[in-house]
Amino acid sequence: MVSAKVKNRGAALITVMIVVFIIVAIITHLTVTNYRTVKRLSNRQLQEQASTIAFSAIDFGRAGLGTSAATLATDSLKDIWAQPLPKTKLFDEVYMSGYVIDEQSKFNLNDLVNTNGQPNQTVITQFSNLLSYINLPPGLAYNIAYYMAAPPYQSEIMNQYTTANPPSRPAGRPFIDISELILIKGVNSQIINKLQQYVTIIPVNNYNYKNESQTESSTSSGGNKQNSPGLSVNVNTAMPEVIAAKGGISLSVAQRIVSARQAKTFGSTGSVIAFLTENGITQNNKDDKSNLSGLVVSSKYFTTHAVVEDQDYTVKWVALVYRPNRSGQWPQILWLHPE
Repeated sequence: MVSAKVKNRGAALITVMIVVFIIVAIITHLTVTNYRTVKRLSNRQLQEQASTIAFSAIDFGRAGLGTSAATLATDSLKDIWAQPLPKTKLFDEVYMSGYVIDEQSKFNLNDLVNTNGQPNQTVITQFSNLLSYINLPPGLAYNIAYYMAAPPYQSEIMNQYTTANPPSRPAGRPFIDISELILIKGVNSQIINKLQQYVTIIPVNNYNYKNESQTESSTSSGGNKQNSPGLSVNVNTAMPEVIAAKGGISLSVAQRIVSARQAKTFGSTGSVIAFLTENGITQNNKDDKSNLSGLVVSSKYFTTHAVVEDQDYTVKWVALVYRPNRSGQWPQILWLHPE
């Protein structure tokens, strides 16, 4: 009889323990779920706060570009916009930093094809030279240009894409982002990482871009719109390899340009031409391959980069901006996205 009572008490105790365990598990689940919800909402609030600050930093960069344009006729690495904003504490644990890059210090890949989608042989040659200067295969210029070319011009490369595993097709349009390079045969992540400091992507749907890189440059090339030299580069900000490729001059002369600008910014295209003439570069000789009209001393396209660190989060945004004139107005934002 006693044994039966003991067994009943034991069973009851086990039942109570099971019920308590279930209740504790339910409470724990609700607590964890509630914590995650609160944490998620808190994280979202922090991210939104950081993004808002980043947008303000981008506007700060635009303001600097506008002010610089209104006070100077040129753009150089000595200007206020070219000085990075150091990591600065705003409040509590929120820090902001940023910098501006002159995109006309780089080679515009979208110039490799004309507005009708035909490969631009003049620019392909320029880019081949740039690739040689930075120790990359010159043949990549052909691969990239024909990947962007309109379908009627892609017959020579189509087979290597359609027979690949998995099969694919060339884009048949200008680039939107430099990351698209990874889809091209012969291009890998190491090549992209190296190219990023030398090339840019200026969107062709910006009507101002068409006017500048097609109409203006086609005039300088004798009106041949099919082989216009493309968007000019700024000798006051570009690396010597880009200057040499776009200007059709030797790398050694381009390096002299970079050395000269450290002492004194080139104030006009006339001063650039005078410097090149002193170094034996002229366009009077019909056999001369130089493209002095591809070298300028001011820029219209920039990217502004903003970094905001908010407690455990780092938010990065980048904007491509276009500054059509030097009136002092803020540049227009062509696109804006997380970096």
